[in-house]
Amino acid sequence: MPVRHAKRGSADMPQALPNSTSVTLDGILDPERIVCGIVARSKKHALDILSEVLSGGERPLHKLDVFDNLMQRERLGSTAIGHGIAIPHARIENLLQIRAGFVRLDEPVDFDAADGKPVHMMLGLLVPHGNEEQHLALLSTIATMLGDGQYRDSLESAADPDELYDLLTEVELPGSDETGSS
Repeated sequence: MPVRHAKRGSADMPQALPNSTSVTLDGILDPERIVCGIVARSKKHALDILSEVLSGGERPLHKLDVFDNLMQRERLGSTAIGHGIAIPHARIENLLQIRAGFVRLDEPVDFDAADGKPVHMMLGLLVPHGNEEQHLALLSTIATMLGDGQYRDSLESAADPDELYDLLTEVELPGSDETGSS
């Protein structure tokens, strides 16, 4: 099945997360980094697909570097958070800003999730080295967002990448002042 991307303007301009009490994925999630209708044979294949999605854009990254970093992080423990969701993430050398991508699989794949459920949606994050507090705060708020059953249902039933983009960027994530850039 062909990869379907959202069609909108680029969000690849360097932007920091707002220094406020809420955080959104707007500014770090490029519409071209959202795909659905994807078939993956395994966890490794799903991470390879996510690496391709995350490495694209106006400032492309080396796909193999992204893949290697995601796999290295995954070896430390599964990034599956339950309910068919994973948040693969990695720190990338020379990355100027946080970058996100979203992949919705047609068929779930085993991801070694604690709840035993295979993963069918992945929200991938790449973060620059040196801002661990922002990285952890963002992971926490995204996990909270994706932990909401109604929100997950809306992501699952979204008709296309454009609708997924709207859902992912219009939600404000509860955050703290520490999520702002330094």
